[in-house]
Amino acid sequence: MIIVDKYLEKREESNNPIRVGMVGAGFMGRGIALQILTVVPGMDLVAISNRHIKSAYRAYKEAGIDKSHNVETVSQLENNIANGKYSVTEDAYLIAKSENIDVLIDVSG
Repeated sequence: MIIVDKYLEKREESNNPIRVGMVGAGFMGRGIALQILTVVPGMDLVAISNRHIKSAYRAYKEAGIDKSHNVETVSQLENNIANGKYSVTEDAYLIAKSENIDVLIDVSG
């Protein structure tokens, strides 16, 4: 049996984190962002979508990420993921269309 924490540690050690995209950056979304980016090894929150983009920037900022980039196309998003950059967008469909996001979570309510 594989224990999740050991699996995530192995992903972290091999520099192959689970790439997470999140829709929603309200109170709950900001809490999840903080957890993923500061406490959970082996996961990386690579993109946040929110209808008010300032909230997406805020979620990253509160989790200690000072620089995130607005994306408007899937290719911009894919490029950011490939280059280790964090992305924000108002368009949740961009995150859903990404081939380089492993998990999509929706906390938009």
